[in-house]
Amino acid sequence: MKIDLTASSALNPFWSMGGNTCHAELWLRDDLLNHLKLCKRDLGFTYVRCHGHLNDRMDVVREDGSFNFAKIGQSTQNILELGMKPFFELSGMPSLLASGEKTITHYRMNTHPPKEWGQWYKLINELMSFLENKYGADELKTWYFEVWNEPDIGFWAGTQAEYFKLYDLAAKAIKEHNPAYRVGGPATARTNWIDEFLGHVTKPSADFGLDMPRCDFVSTHAYPSDLEFLDSDVGDVELQNSTVMYELFAEVRKKVDGALGKDFPVIIGEWNSSAGPLALNHDECNNGPFVAKTLIELMPLCQGSLVWNISDIYEECGFHATPFHGGYGQLNVNGIPKASYHAFAFLNQLHNDVVDCDLEVDQDGLGCLATTNGSSARVLVYYYDEPGVEQPRAVTLAVPAGVKATSVQKVLPGQGSAYEKWLEQGSPEYLTLEQHHELVKASEPVLSSPGTGRHIEIPLGTMALVEFTL
Repeated sequence: MKIDLTASSALNPFWSMGGNTCHAELWLRDDLLNHLKLCKRDLGFTYVRCHGHLNDRMDVVREDGSFNFAKIGQSTQNILELGMKPFFELSGMPSLLASGEKTITHYRMNTHPPKEWGQWYKLINELMSFLENKYGADELKTWYFEVWNEPDIGFWAGTQAEYFKLYDLAAKAIKEHNPAYRVGGPATARTNWIDEFLGHVTKPSADFGLDMPRCDFVSTHAYPSDLEFLDSDVGDVELQNSTVMYELFAEVRKKVDGALGKDFPVIIGEWNSSAGPLALNHDECNNGPFVAKTLIELMPLCQGSLVWNISDIYEECGFHATPFHGGYGQLNVNGIPKASYHAFAFLNQLHNDVVDCDLEVDQDGLGCLATTNGSSARVLVYYYDEPGVEQPRAVTLAVPAGVKATSVQKVLPGQGSAYEKWLEQGSPEYLTLEQHHELVKASEPVLSSPGTGRHIEIPLGTMALVEFTL
């Protein structure tokens, strides 16, 4: 390993933007809020996104057609009291306003356009009045407002043109309250509709008006699997090589640069190692290096990341109580951190200046990010087990000459990744107190001091955070 300190650049910690939490009603649950508190403390997460602020279970529209934002106020207040902020997704359609009855997910999000477009505009306008009166304009300027979720697949029963109308009316209502409020989209799956969305927001619109910006950020989603969405309890996934994430967002970045400029924010609003709702790769130790690899590679391209999902307290395909069931969460249902949680924690511990690092080993799935504060260097090394690729079971890295490795934190199966310990326990559906304590212990990364050793071993499917004194 060689670290070059002669030149540095500022770290872009876009991963600290935050993550997702299924749907808005869950923001009323104390156990989920406790998980968010951990992510704020350990991962530096700032924003929380979810579906369904306007779902029927949020009681937004009364039978007489008037609006009720009490649940939105309480759920949002819960997030703010944690020191976090909402990445406020405007979805689904209240049934009393919807043009049809089709729903998606276990919690039944209505996917239809409104019967009367004026009612959609009125709903968003009055919602903004409520939020502005409750929290003030200065606070709302720090939020993000996103119009809908994945309108290119089953979350939207309308056409693309109808989504653009939905977007324009929502953006109009938001911007009329304050032009400084941030609004964006299209929040599509598989980075779809970017060309069409950019073409739409850069041309005049009679619905929106000509004197206000049409878009403040571009958000879209990607997963390295063959599934867009599974509305079911089970489903195998076929994982693609992890490089697909960089390839997809390099193309998004290129398109946004051309249409809106190189500094325009691109946000990866949903992502994980697969789109399957119950896929055990989410629980495995190997998901830690996947997270580290993906975020480090996307660092030059994106200004925000919202991982799907923060917690296994999750209802799209019904709640699951089994400690490890392939849920998307960084924390399992018992609040036990997974390997992917530690990837975010390692990233959150990096210094502010990036320097060049050469591992001197050329191997698929292996990479690093080196940072310094002048007196020490922290290097995050990952070795992702790529699907369908033959890789050595471990690599050995030489400690740079002239420096001393003062600490090494490793995430290994059963030592930073509790899933493998749970398998050893016999995969119990319900935990005894002793089993719970064992899993908590197994979720803690290995911390060691290499002493006078000049080599660090990184097994396949693991990662390490190494600190050197300079």
